[in-house]
Amino acid sequence: MKRINYFLVLVAAIFITAGCDKKISYKKTKSGLLYKIISSNSKDSTVKEGEWLKLNFTQKLNDSVLQTSYGKMPIYTQVATNPANIYNPAELFNMLRKGDSVITVALTDSLLKKGLIQTLPPFMKKGDRITTSFRVIEIFKSDSSYQADAEIEAEKDRPRQMKEQAEQQAKQQKEMEEQQAKEMQELEKSGELAKQLKTMENYLAAKKVNAQKTGKGTYVYIQQQGTGPLAEIGKYVKVKYTGKIVTTDSTFESGVYPFQLGVDPVITGWVEGLQLFKQGGKGTIYIPGFLAYGANPRPGSPFGPYEALLFDVELLEVSNQPIAQQEQVPPSR
Repeated sequence: MKRINYFLVLVAAIFITAGCDKKISYKKTKSGLLYKIISSNSKDSTVKEGEWLKLNFTQKLNDSVLQTSYGKMPIYTQVATNPANIYNPAELFNMLRKGDSVITVALTDSLLKKGLIQTLPPFMKKGDRITTSFRVIEIFKSDSSYQADAEIEAEKDRPRQMKEQAEQQAKQQKEMEEQQAKEMQELEKSGELAKQLKTMENYLAAKKVNAQKTGKGTYVYIQQQGTGPLAEIGKYVKVKYTGKIVTTDSTFESGVYPFQLGVDPVITGWVEGLQLFKQGGKGTIYIPGFLAYGANPRPGSPFGPYEALLFDVELLEVSNQPIAQQEQVPPSR
């Protein structure tokens, strides 16, 4: 397992501000960070250099929680005797025992003055207070013991991560569909939508391709439909593909890509066209530009706005379960 100082990454990435409880008696680190250690009264010795802390934390901006590990995977951080980070909770790590809790408070003004950040993020302002609170769950004396525990915690947290990922992907797909629907309305009013469909129909006629129209205007030539399960919305599919630009017949991309149909964000022409195939099926999907990458192709792509594309596809697998990801670039928007 790759060593990652998760806690320091989080703290360095975003300083969290919160209201300060005036009833709490704070001390100061050498760099000026306010802190309070709530002892667990453990008889264990304090953590030593090179050992690992397992922590749960909460970070707030004033009264708003921005990040927390509670209900998720805890974080792990290795202790250094003389931490390079100043004005940071890491200054306190070598003072802690198992079960101890810590509250730290930093000021945005101090972050700027010390040069730790150049400008404040838009959600912060001068005078804000930064609160990070955490609790030491466990201390590990070796890399191997920390890694073993982290693997157990990662496996426990996997269902939550998968659910969160699925929700994010569904949100992206919805946003893409909403944007595309808006574009289509504008194209229909201008007559551009009918023009793109006519251009594709003329191309297919000239090539004598017997393709069927599906969805909003995707055309599909089925060379071999396949004999396995049908590619339905929600199914996990693995597709071998070669993408070409219609006007030049030049290949711009090829690969093998597994994804969840109708959930993972891929171009609409793929979603419409693949539903006509079963596992083992082969054919070609012809996609007008408004159902491909639209007016704004991804940066660095070899085609322009509303470029018509075709994909030679082979549906390698259809499954009810996720299919192993491969290092390929998907035809997503």
